[in-house]
Amino acid sequence: MTSAMRREQPTHLRIYSDGERTLISRLRLRGSMSHLVEAIEAEARGDFGTALEHYAKLTESGSSLDRVGIFQALARGHEKLGRLKEAGVWRRRAGQAYLHLKDDEMARDERQYLALVEYRNAVQDLHGDPSLKDVAKEYAAVLKDNFSGGAEGLTHEGLFAGAFFRALGDHLTAAKYFFDTAEVMSEQASTSGDADLRQATILAYERAMDSATKAGRADVARVAQMRAYDLRQTK
Repeated sequence: MTSAMRREQPTHLRIYSDGERTLISRLRLRGSMSHLVEAIEAEARGDFGTALEHYAKLTESGSSLDRVGIFQALARGHEKLGRLKEAGVWRRRAGQAYLHLKDDEMARDERQYLALVEYRNAVQDLHGDPSLKDVAKEYAAVLKDNFSGGAEGLTHEGLFAGAFFRALGDHLTAAKYFFDTAEVMSEQASTSGDADLRQATILAYERAMDSATKAGRADVARVAQMRAYDLRQTK
């Protein structure tokens, strides 16, 4: 079963020049680097409050990719301090920043996947927050793009999406991700003969069946039910 590993881009502050025009002045760069060093040293000694103060001064510094790393650092600091709502705001901004990167900054497939990871973290951090509804819509759009080529390699993301949207009451979307992910898991279980994976696949199909029924998609529910039944007969 494939499981996503959280990947964060390193923070590098760079200067880009266009002829005689420097996008970050030397004075500003010195200030930015000072805040960056202070922030990293504060993190290293577990002083996350101080680290956040310095990182907050870097949100407009460096390249677009640099700013992704700063947003992630701000989210990470708030998570360490248990401030999940604040962290969720920065996870969302990191996801949005990935989506706005250009092809010469990062390959499209990679930035789409990394945006998905950030949005998955954002919706967890923002659980119960009034902004969750809007963030969930953005998350759904990023999911759709990532799954446009199928659910292969996205097992964790698919199961999480199914569970998340089921908890949110969006049973149609939940059914889609449970079912699509179960299809990939079923193929893997058949190839490997892994009994634990087969049992997990049965559970995924059962959840797809339940969500599809609640969404009024009896056709999808029947197929999911048959798939689960067939797997139970497998020795």
